[in-house]
Amino acid sequence: MEFEEIKELWAQSNRKLEASMRLNTLLLQQWNLRKTDTSLKWLARGIAFELIVNVIGVMLLGFFAAAHWREPQFLIPAAALYVYAIGLIVAGGRQLARINAVDYDEPVVAIQKKLEELRLARIRTTLGTLLFAPLMWVPLLIVALRGLFGVDVYAAGSAWLAANLLFGLAVIPLAMFLARRYGPRLAASTAMRRLADAIAGNTLIEALASLDSIRRFEDDHSVSTG
Repeated sequence: MEFEEIKELWAQSNRKLEASMRLNTLLLQQWNLRKTDTSLKWLARGIAFELIVNVIGVMLLGFFAAAHWREPQFLIPAAALYVYAIGLIVAGGRQLARINAVDYDEPVVAIQKKLEELRLARIRTTLGTLLFAPLMWVPLLIVALRGLFGVDVYAAGSAWLAANLLFGLAVIPLAMFLARRYGPRLAASTAMRRLADAIAGNTLIEALASLDSIRRFEDDHSVSTG
């Protein structure tokens, strides 16, 4: 066999190897993108369920406010809960919009960036919900007992309500102080990272992991062929 024939066979072998690697890369991308899409669909269903619950809550609060619009002691707590629920609806709607904006024809890095932004948005929403929850539970108690059982919580005394409201107000700056003081230290801990992942949602973490598999495979492939 002549040298030129050997070179041609070698070139053909390289072309077949490159075609096989491109096919493997494409199959891996499609597989991981399907996993990402499935994870995002589950996340979207969960957010949609949260939206439905919050919309129902807003409707019930509207009915309650209409029935007590001449009683400011009940109307004001209902209005506070209404604003709180509207904020959750807006946050959930924005998260769904971010999910719908994911385009699987974009580069993997661009998709990862969008999902990381979605993850941070979910963390901020959850932390905001938890931050203001101590302030909202008193209005919720007033509205729920009045609406469900016809009980007037104010009968327990204004001092009791004021103490609970002040406690809720005190928790907010305390939580902000602790977050600023110990946030960087806690963010470096494994336990806090797991908590942040749990807040963001396991489905979103799985989606990011699938995309990271694609990115690492592409990086390894580019290094090996470089």
